[in-house]
Amino acid sequence: MKFSAVALALATAGSGVYGLEKRIVGGSAVSSSAFSFVTNIVIDGDSSTLVCTGALISPTVVITSAYCVADPISNKALASNRIAVGQGKISSILGSAGSKVELTKFLAAGYAIPQTVNVHPGYNSIAYSDNIAVLVLEKPLVNATSANVGAKIIKKPSTTANAAYTAVGWGATSNDGASYPNQLQQTTLAVGSKSVCSDIWAPYTNLTNSLCLAPTKPSSNVCSGDGLLVKVATDQSVGLAGILNLVATEDDVPAVKCTEEGAVDFFTTFSNYIAWLTQITPLKESDFVSTASFSYDSADIDADDQSSSDSESDSNSFSDESSLDDVDSESSDASRNFKLAAPLVAMASVAFGALF
Repeated sequence: MKFSAVALALATAGSGVYGLEKRIVGGSAVSSSAFSFVTNIVIDGDSSTLVCTGALISPTVVITSAYCVADPISNKALASNRIAVGQGKISSILGSAGSKVELTKFLAAGYAIPQTVNVHPGYNSIAYSDNIAVLVLEKPLVNATSANVGAKIIKKPSTTANAAYTAVGWGATSNDGASYPNQLQQTTLAVGSKSVCSDIWAPYTNLTNSLCLAPTKPSSNVCSGDGLLVKVATDQSVGLAGILNLVATEDDVPAVKCTEEGAVDFFTTFSNYIAWLTQITPLKESDFVSTASFSYDSADIDADDQSSSDSESDSNSFSDESSLDDVDSESSDASRNFKLAAPLVAMASVAFGALF
């Protein structure tokens, strides 16, 4: 395992938050009404405007990644006047990814500047630790009420190998970051085995605030913070599991291309930060923690989505037969061996210099 040029660029950037353009690559459209709690977070960068994804856990409290709203050198929160929060498609405002648009245009469209920006004090952009942040709004967004926010944190998310989750986001939809979607995007991910995940990123061995997942389609994955991890409960409410922290491969931490062969996704799990959330927001635990029941089916791994005729390299073994731990023993039937098909190899270059 090695640290890639991407990691070095993150460490040596002069000012602003730099890295891979945020996106869900190869995802499918989903109605934003089904995920009415999902927000766009727009960052006023030095040379471009960036978008990342957050979630309303109350009409005025947004949870997201620290990576989105912190400077990569100081790891401190960006000034609130460089951030705007809103909902719905942004393509009509922003146009192409990487362009520069004044925040006033977003404010005119109903976006709001947060009253406070809270980055977890343990956040470190190089170590990928405590990658979580909270934005508190002065007043609810348009149409954001307790009735339609509808998302609460899953207190005990399943860590059983191959358990299926959904990742959603509004980020750019191609590897070159050329455009933003008109509809919210989603992709399915599956929990990977702890042994394989730890081989790719050694710190995962001892982490309790992280969940490792892998794409179920070789040409579709989250990328650089755009993945909000969710699960639909048996009562059809939506639970929040985590936010993307890191995409990595055996050779590169972070991954140079988010859909390259063997890429896995490490998510910061919200459930580990419940006490912190009660300290920095006016909310009680009962306000934002789900009491619903969640059933975790095994993910369907698509090995047919290929761009190469070389059948010998079509897939990678990515799991073992044991679950990651015993937290969710009722879902143990979901554990099975599965393979990740090789991703599309015709990928555009990584976009740098974008502040988020």
